[in-house]
Amino acid sequence: MGTVEETLKCPACQDFFTDPVKLPCRHDFCLTCIQAVCEDGPFFCPECQILLPSNITLEIDASLQSKVNDFIIKSLTSSPRTETKSSSVILCDHCIAAPSEAIRTCLTCDASLCQAHALLHQQRSVLREHTVVEVTQDLLSLKCKEHRDELKFFCLEERVPVCCLCVLVGAHKNHKAARLHEACTDLKVIK
Repeated sequence: MGTVEETLKCPACQDFFTDPVKLPCRHDFCLTCIQAVCEDGPFFCPECQILLPSNITLEIDASLQSKVNDFIIKSLTSSPRTETKSSSVILCDHCIAAPSEAIRTCLTCDASLCQAHALLHQQRSVLREHTVVEVTQDLLSLKCKEHRDELKFFCLEERVPVCCLCVLVGAHKNHKAARLHEACTDLKVIK
């Protein structure tokens, strides 16, 4: 990795900056990365560990974002290796300016997530309840074919995963059902 490229990458997610912000200590981070690090505790710089004021205003560094965008565009247009990337690579749905490879899929958001956005899902309390799985290209295979909703329940009569709409108004309306993770645990104990 060249030194120019290194200066355009976030030290937290190790990927090109997305909405970079500069802290008072002069270290740069992606906005979502620094928010994820500092959401539940004291606000400090992950690089130098300096405690920062809790009322700090994080502003996007448009100049740095422009440099990142220019670098990415230049490397995509001048590099012959752009065609060698496998078509099976899934990109993060939240990284707009600098697409990152996804490592997880959120079934609740219907989104593929890079390392930084997957970390955000783990750390933000409002996103913590989402169902996050290994990255998949075939999101619909993990959802109800009829309602396109998450498979959160297990029909005990037909022994198949179902969504909440199947249990409430669908084909499994009068069937006994259990939460999917509870049914999995019970089935493991029976075996």
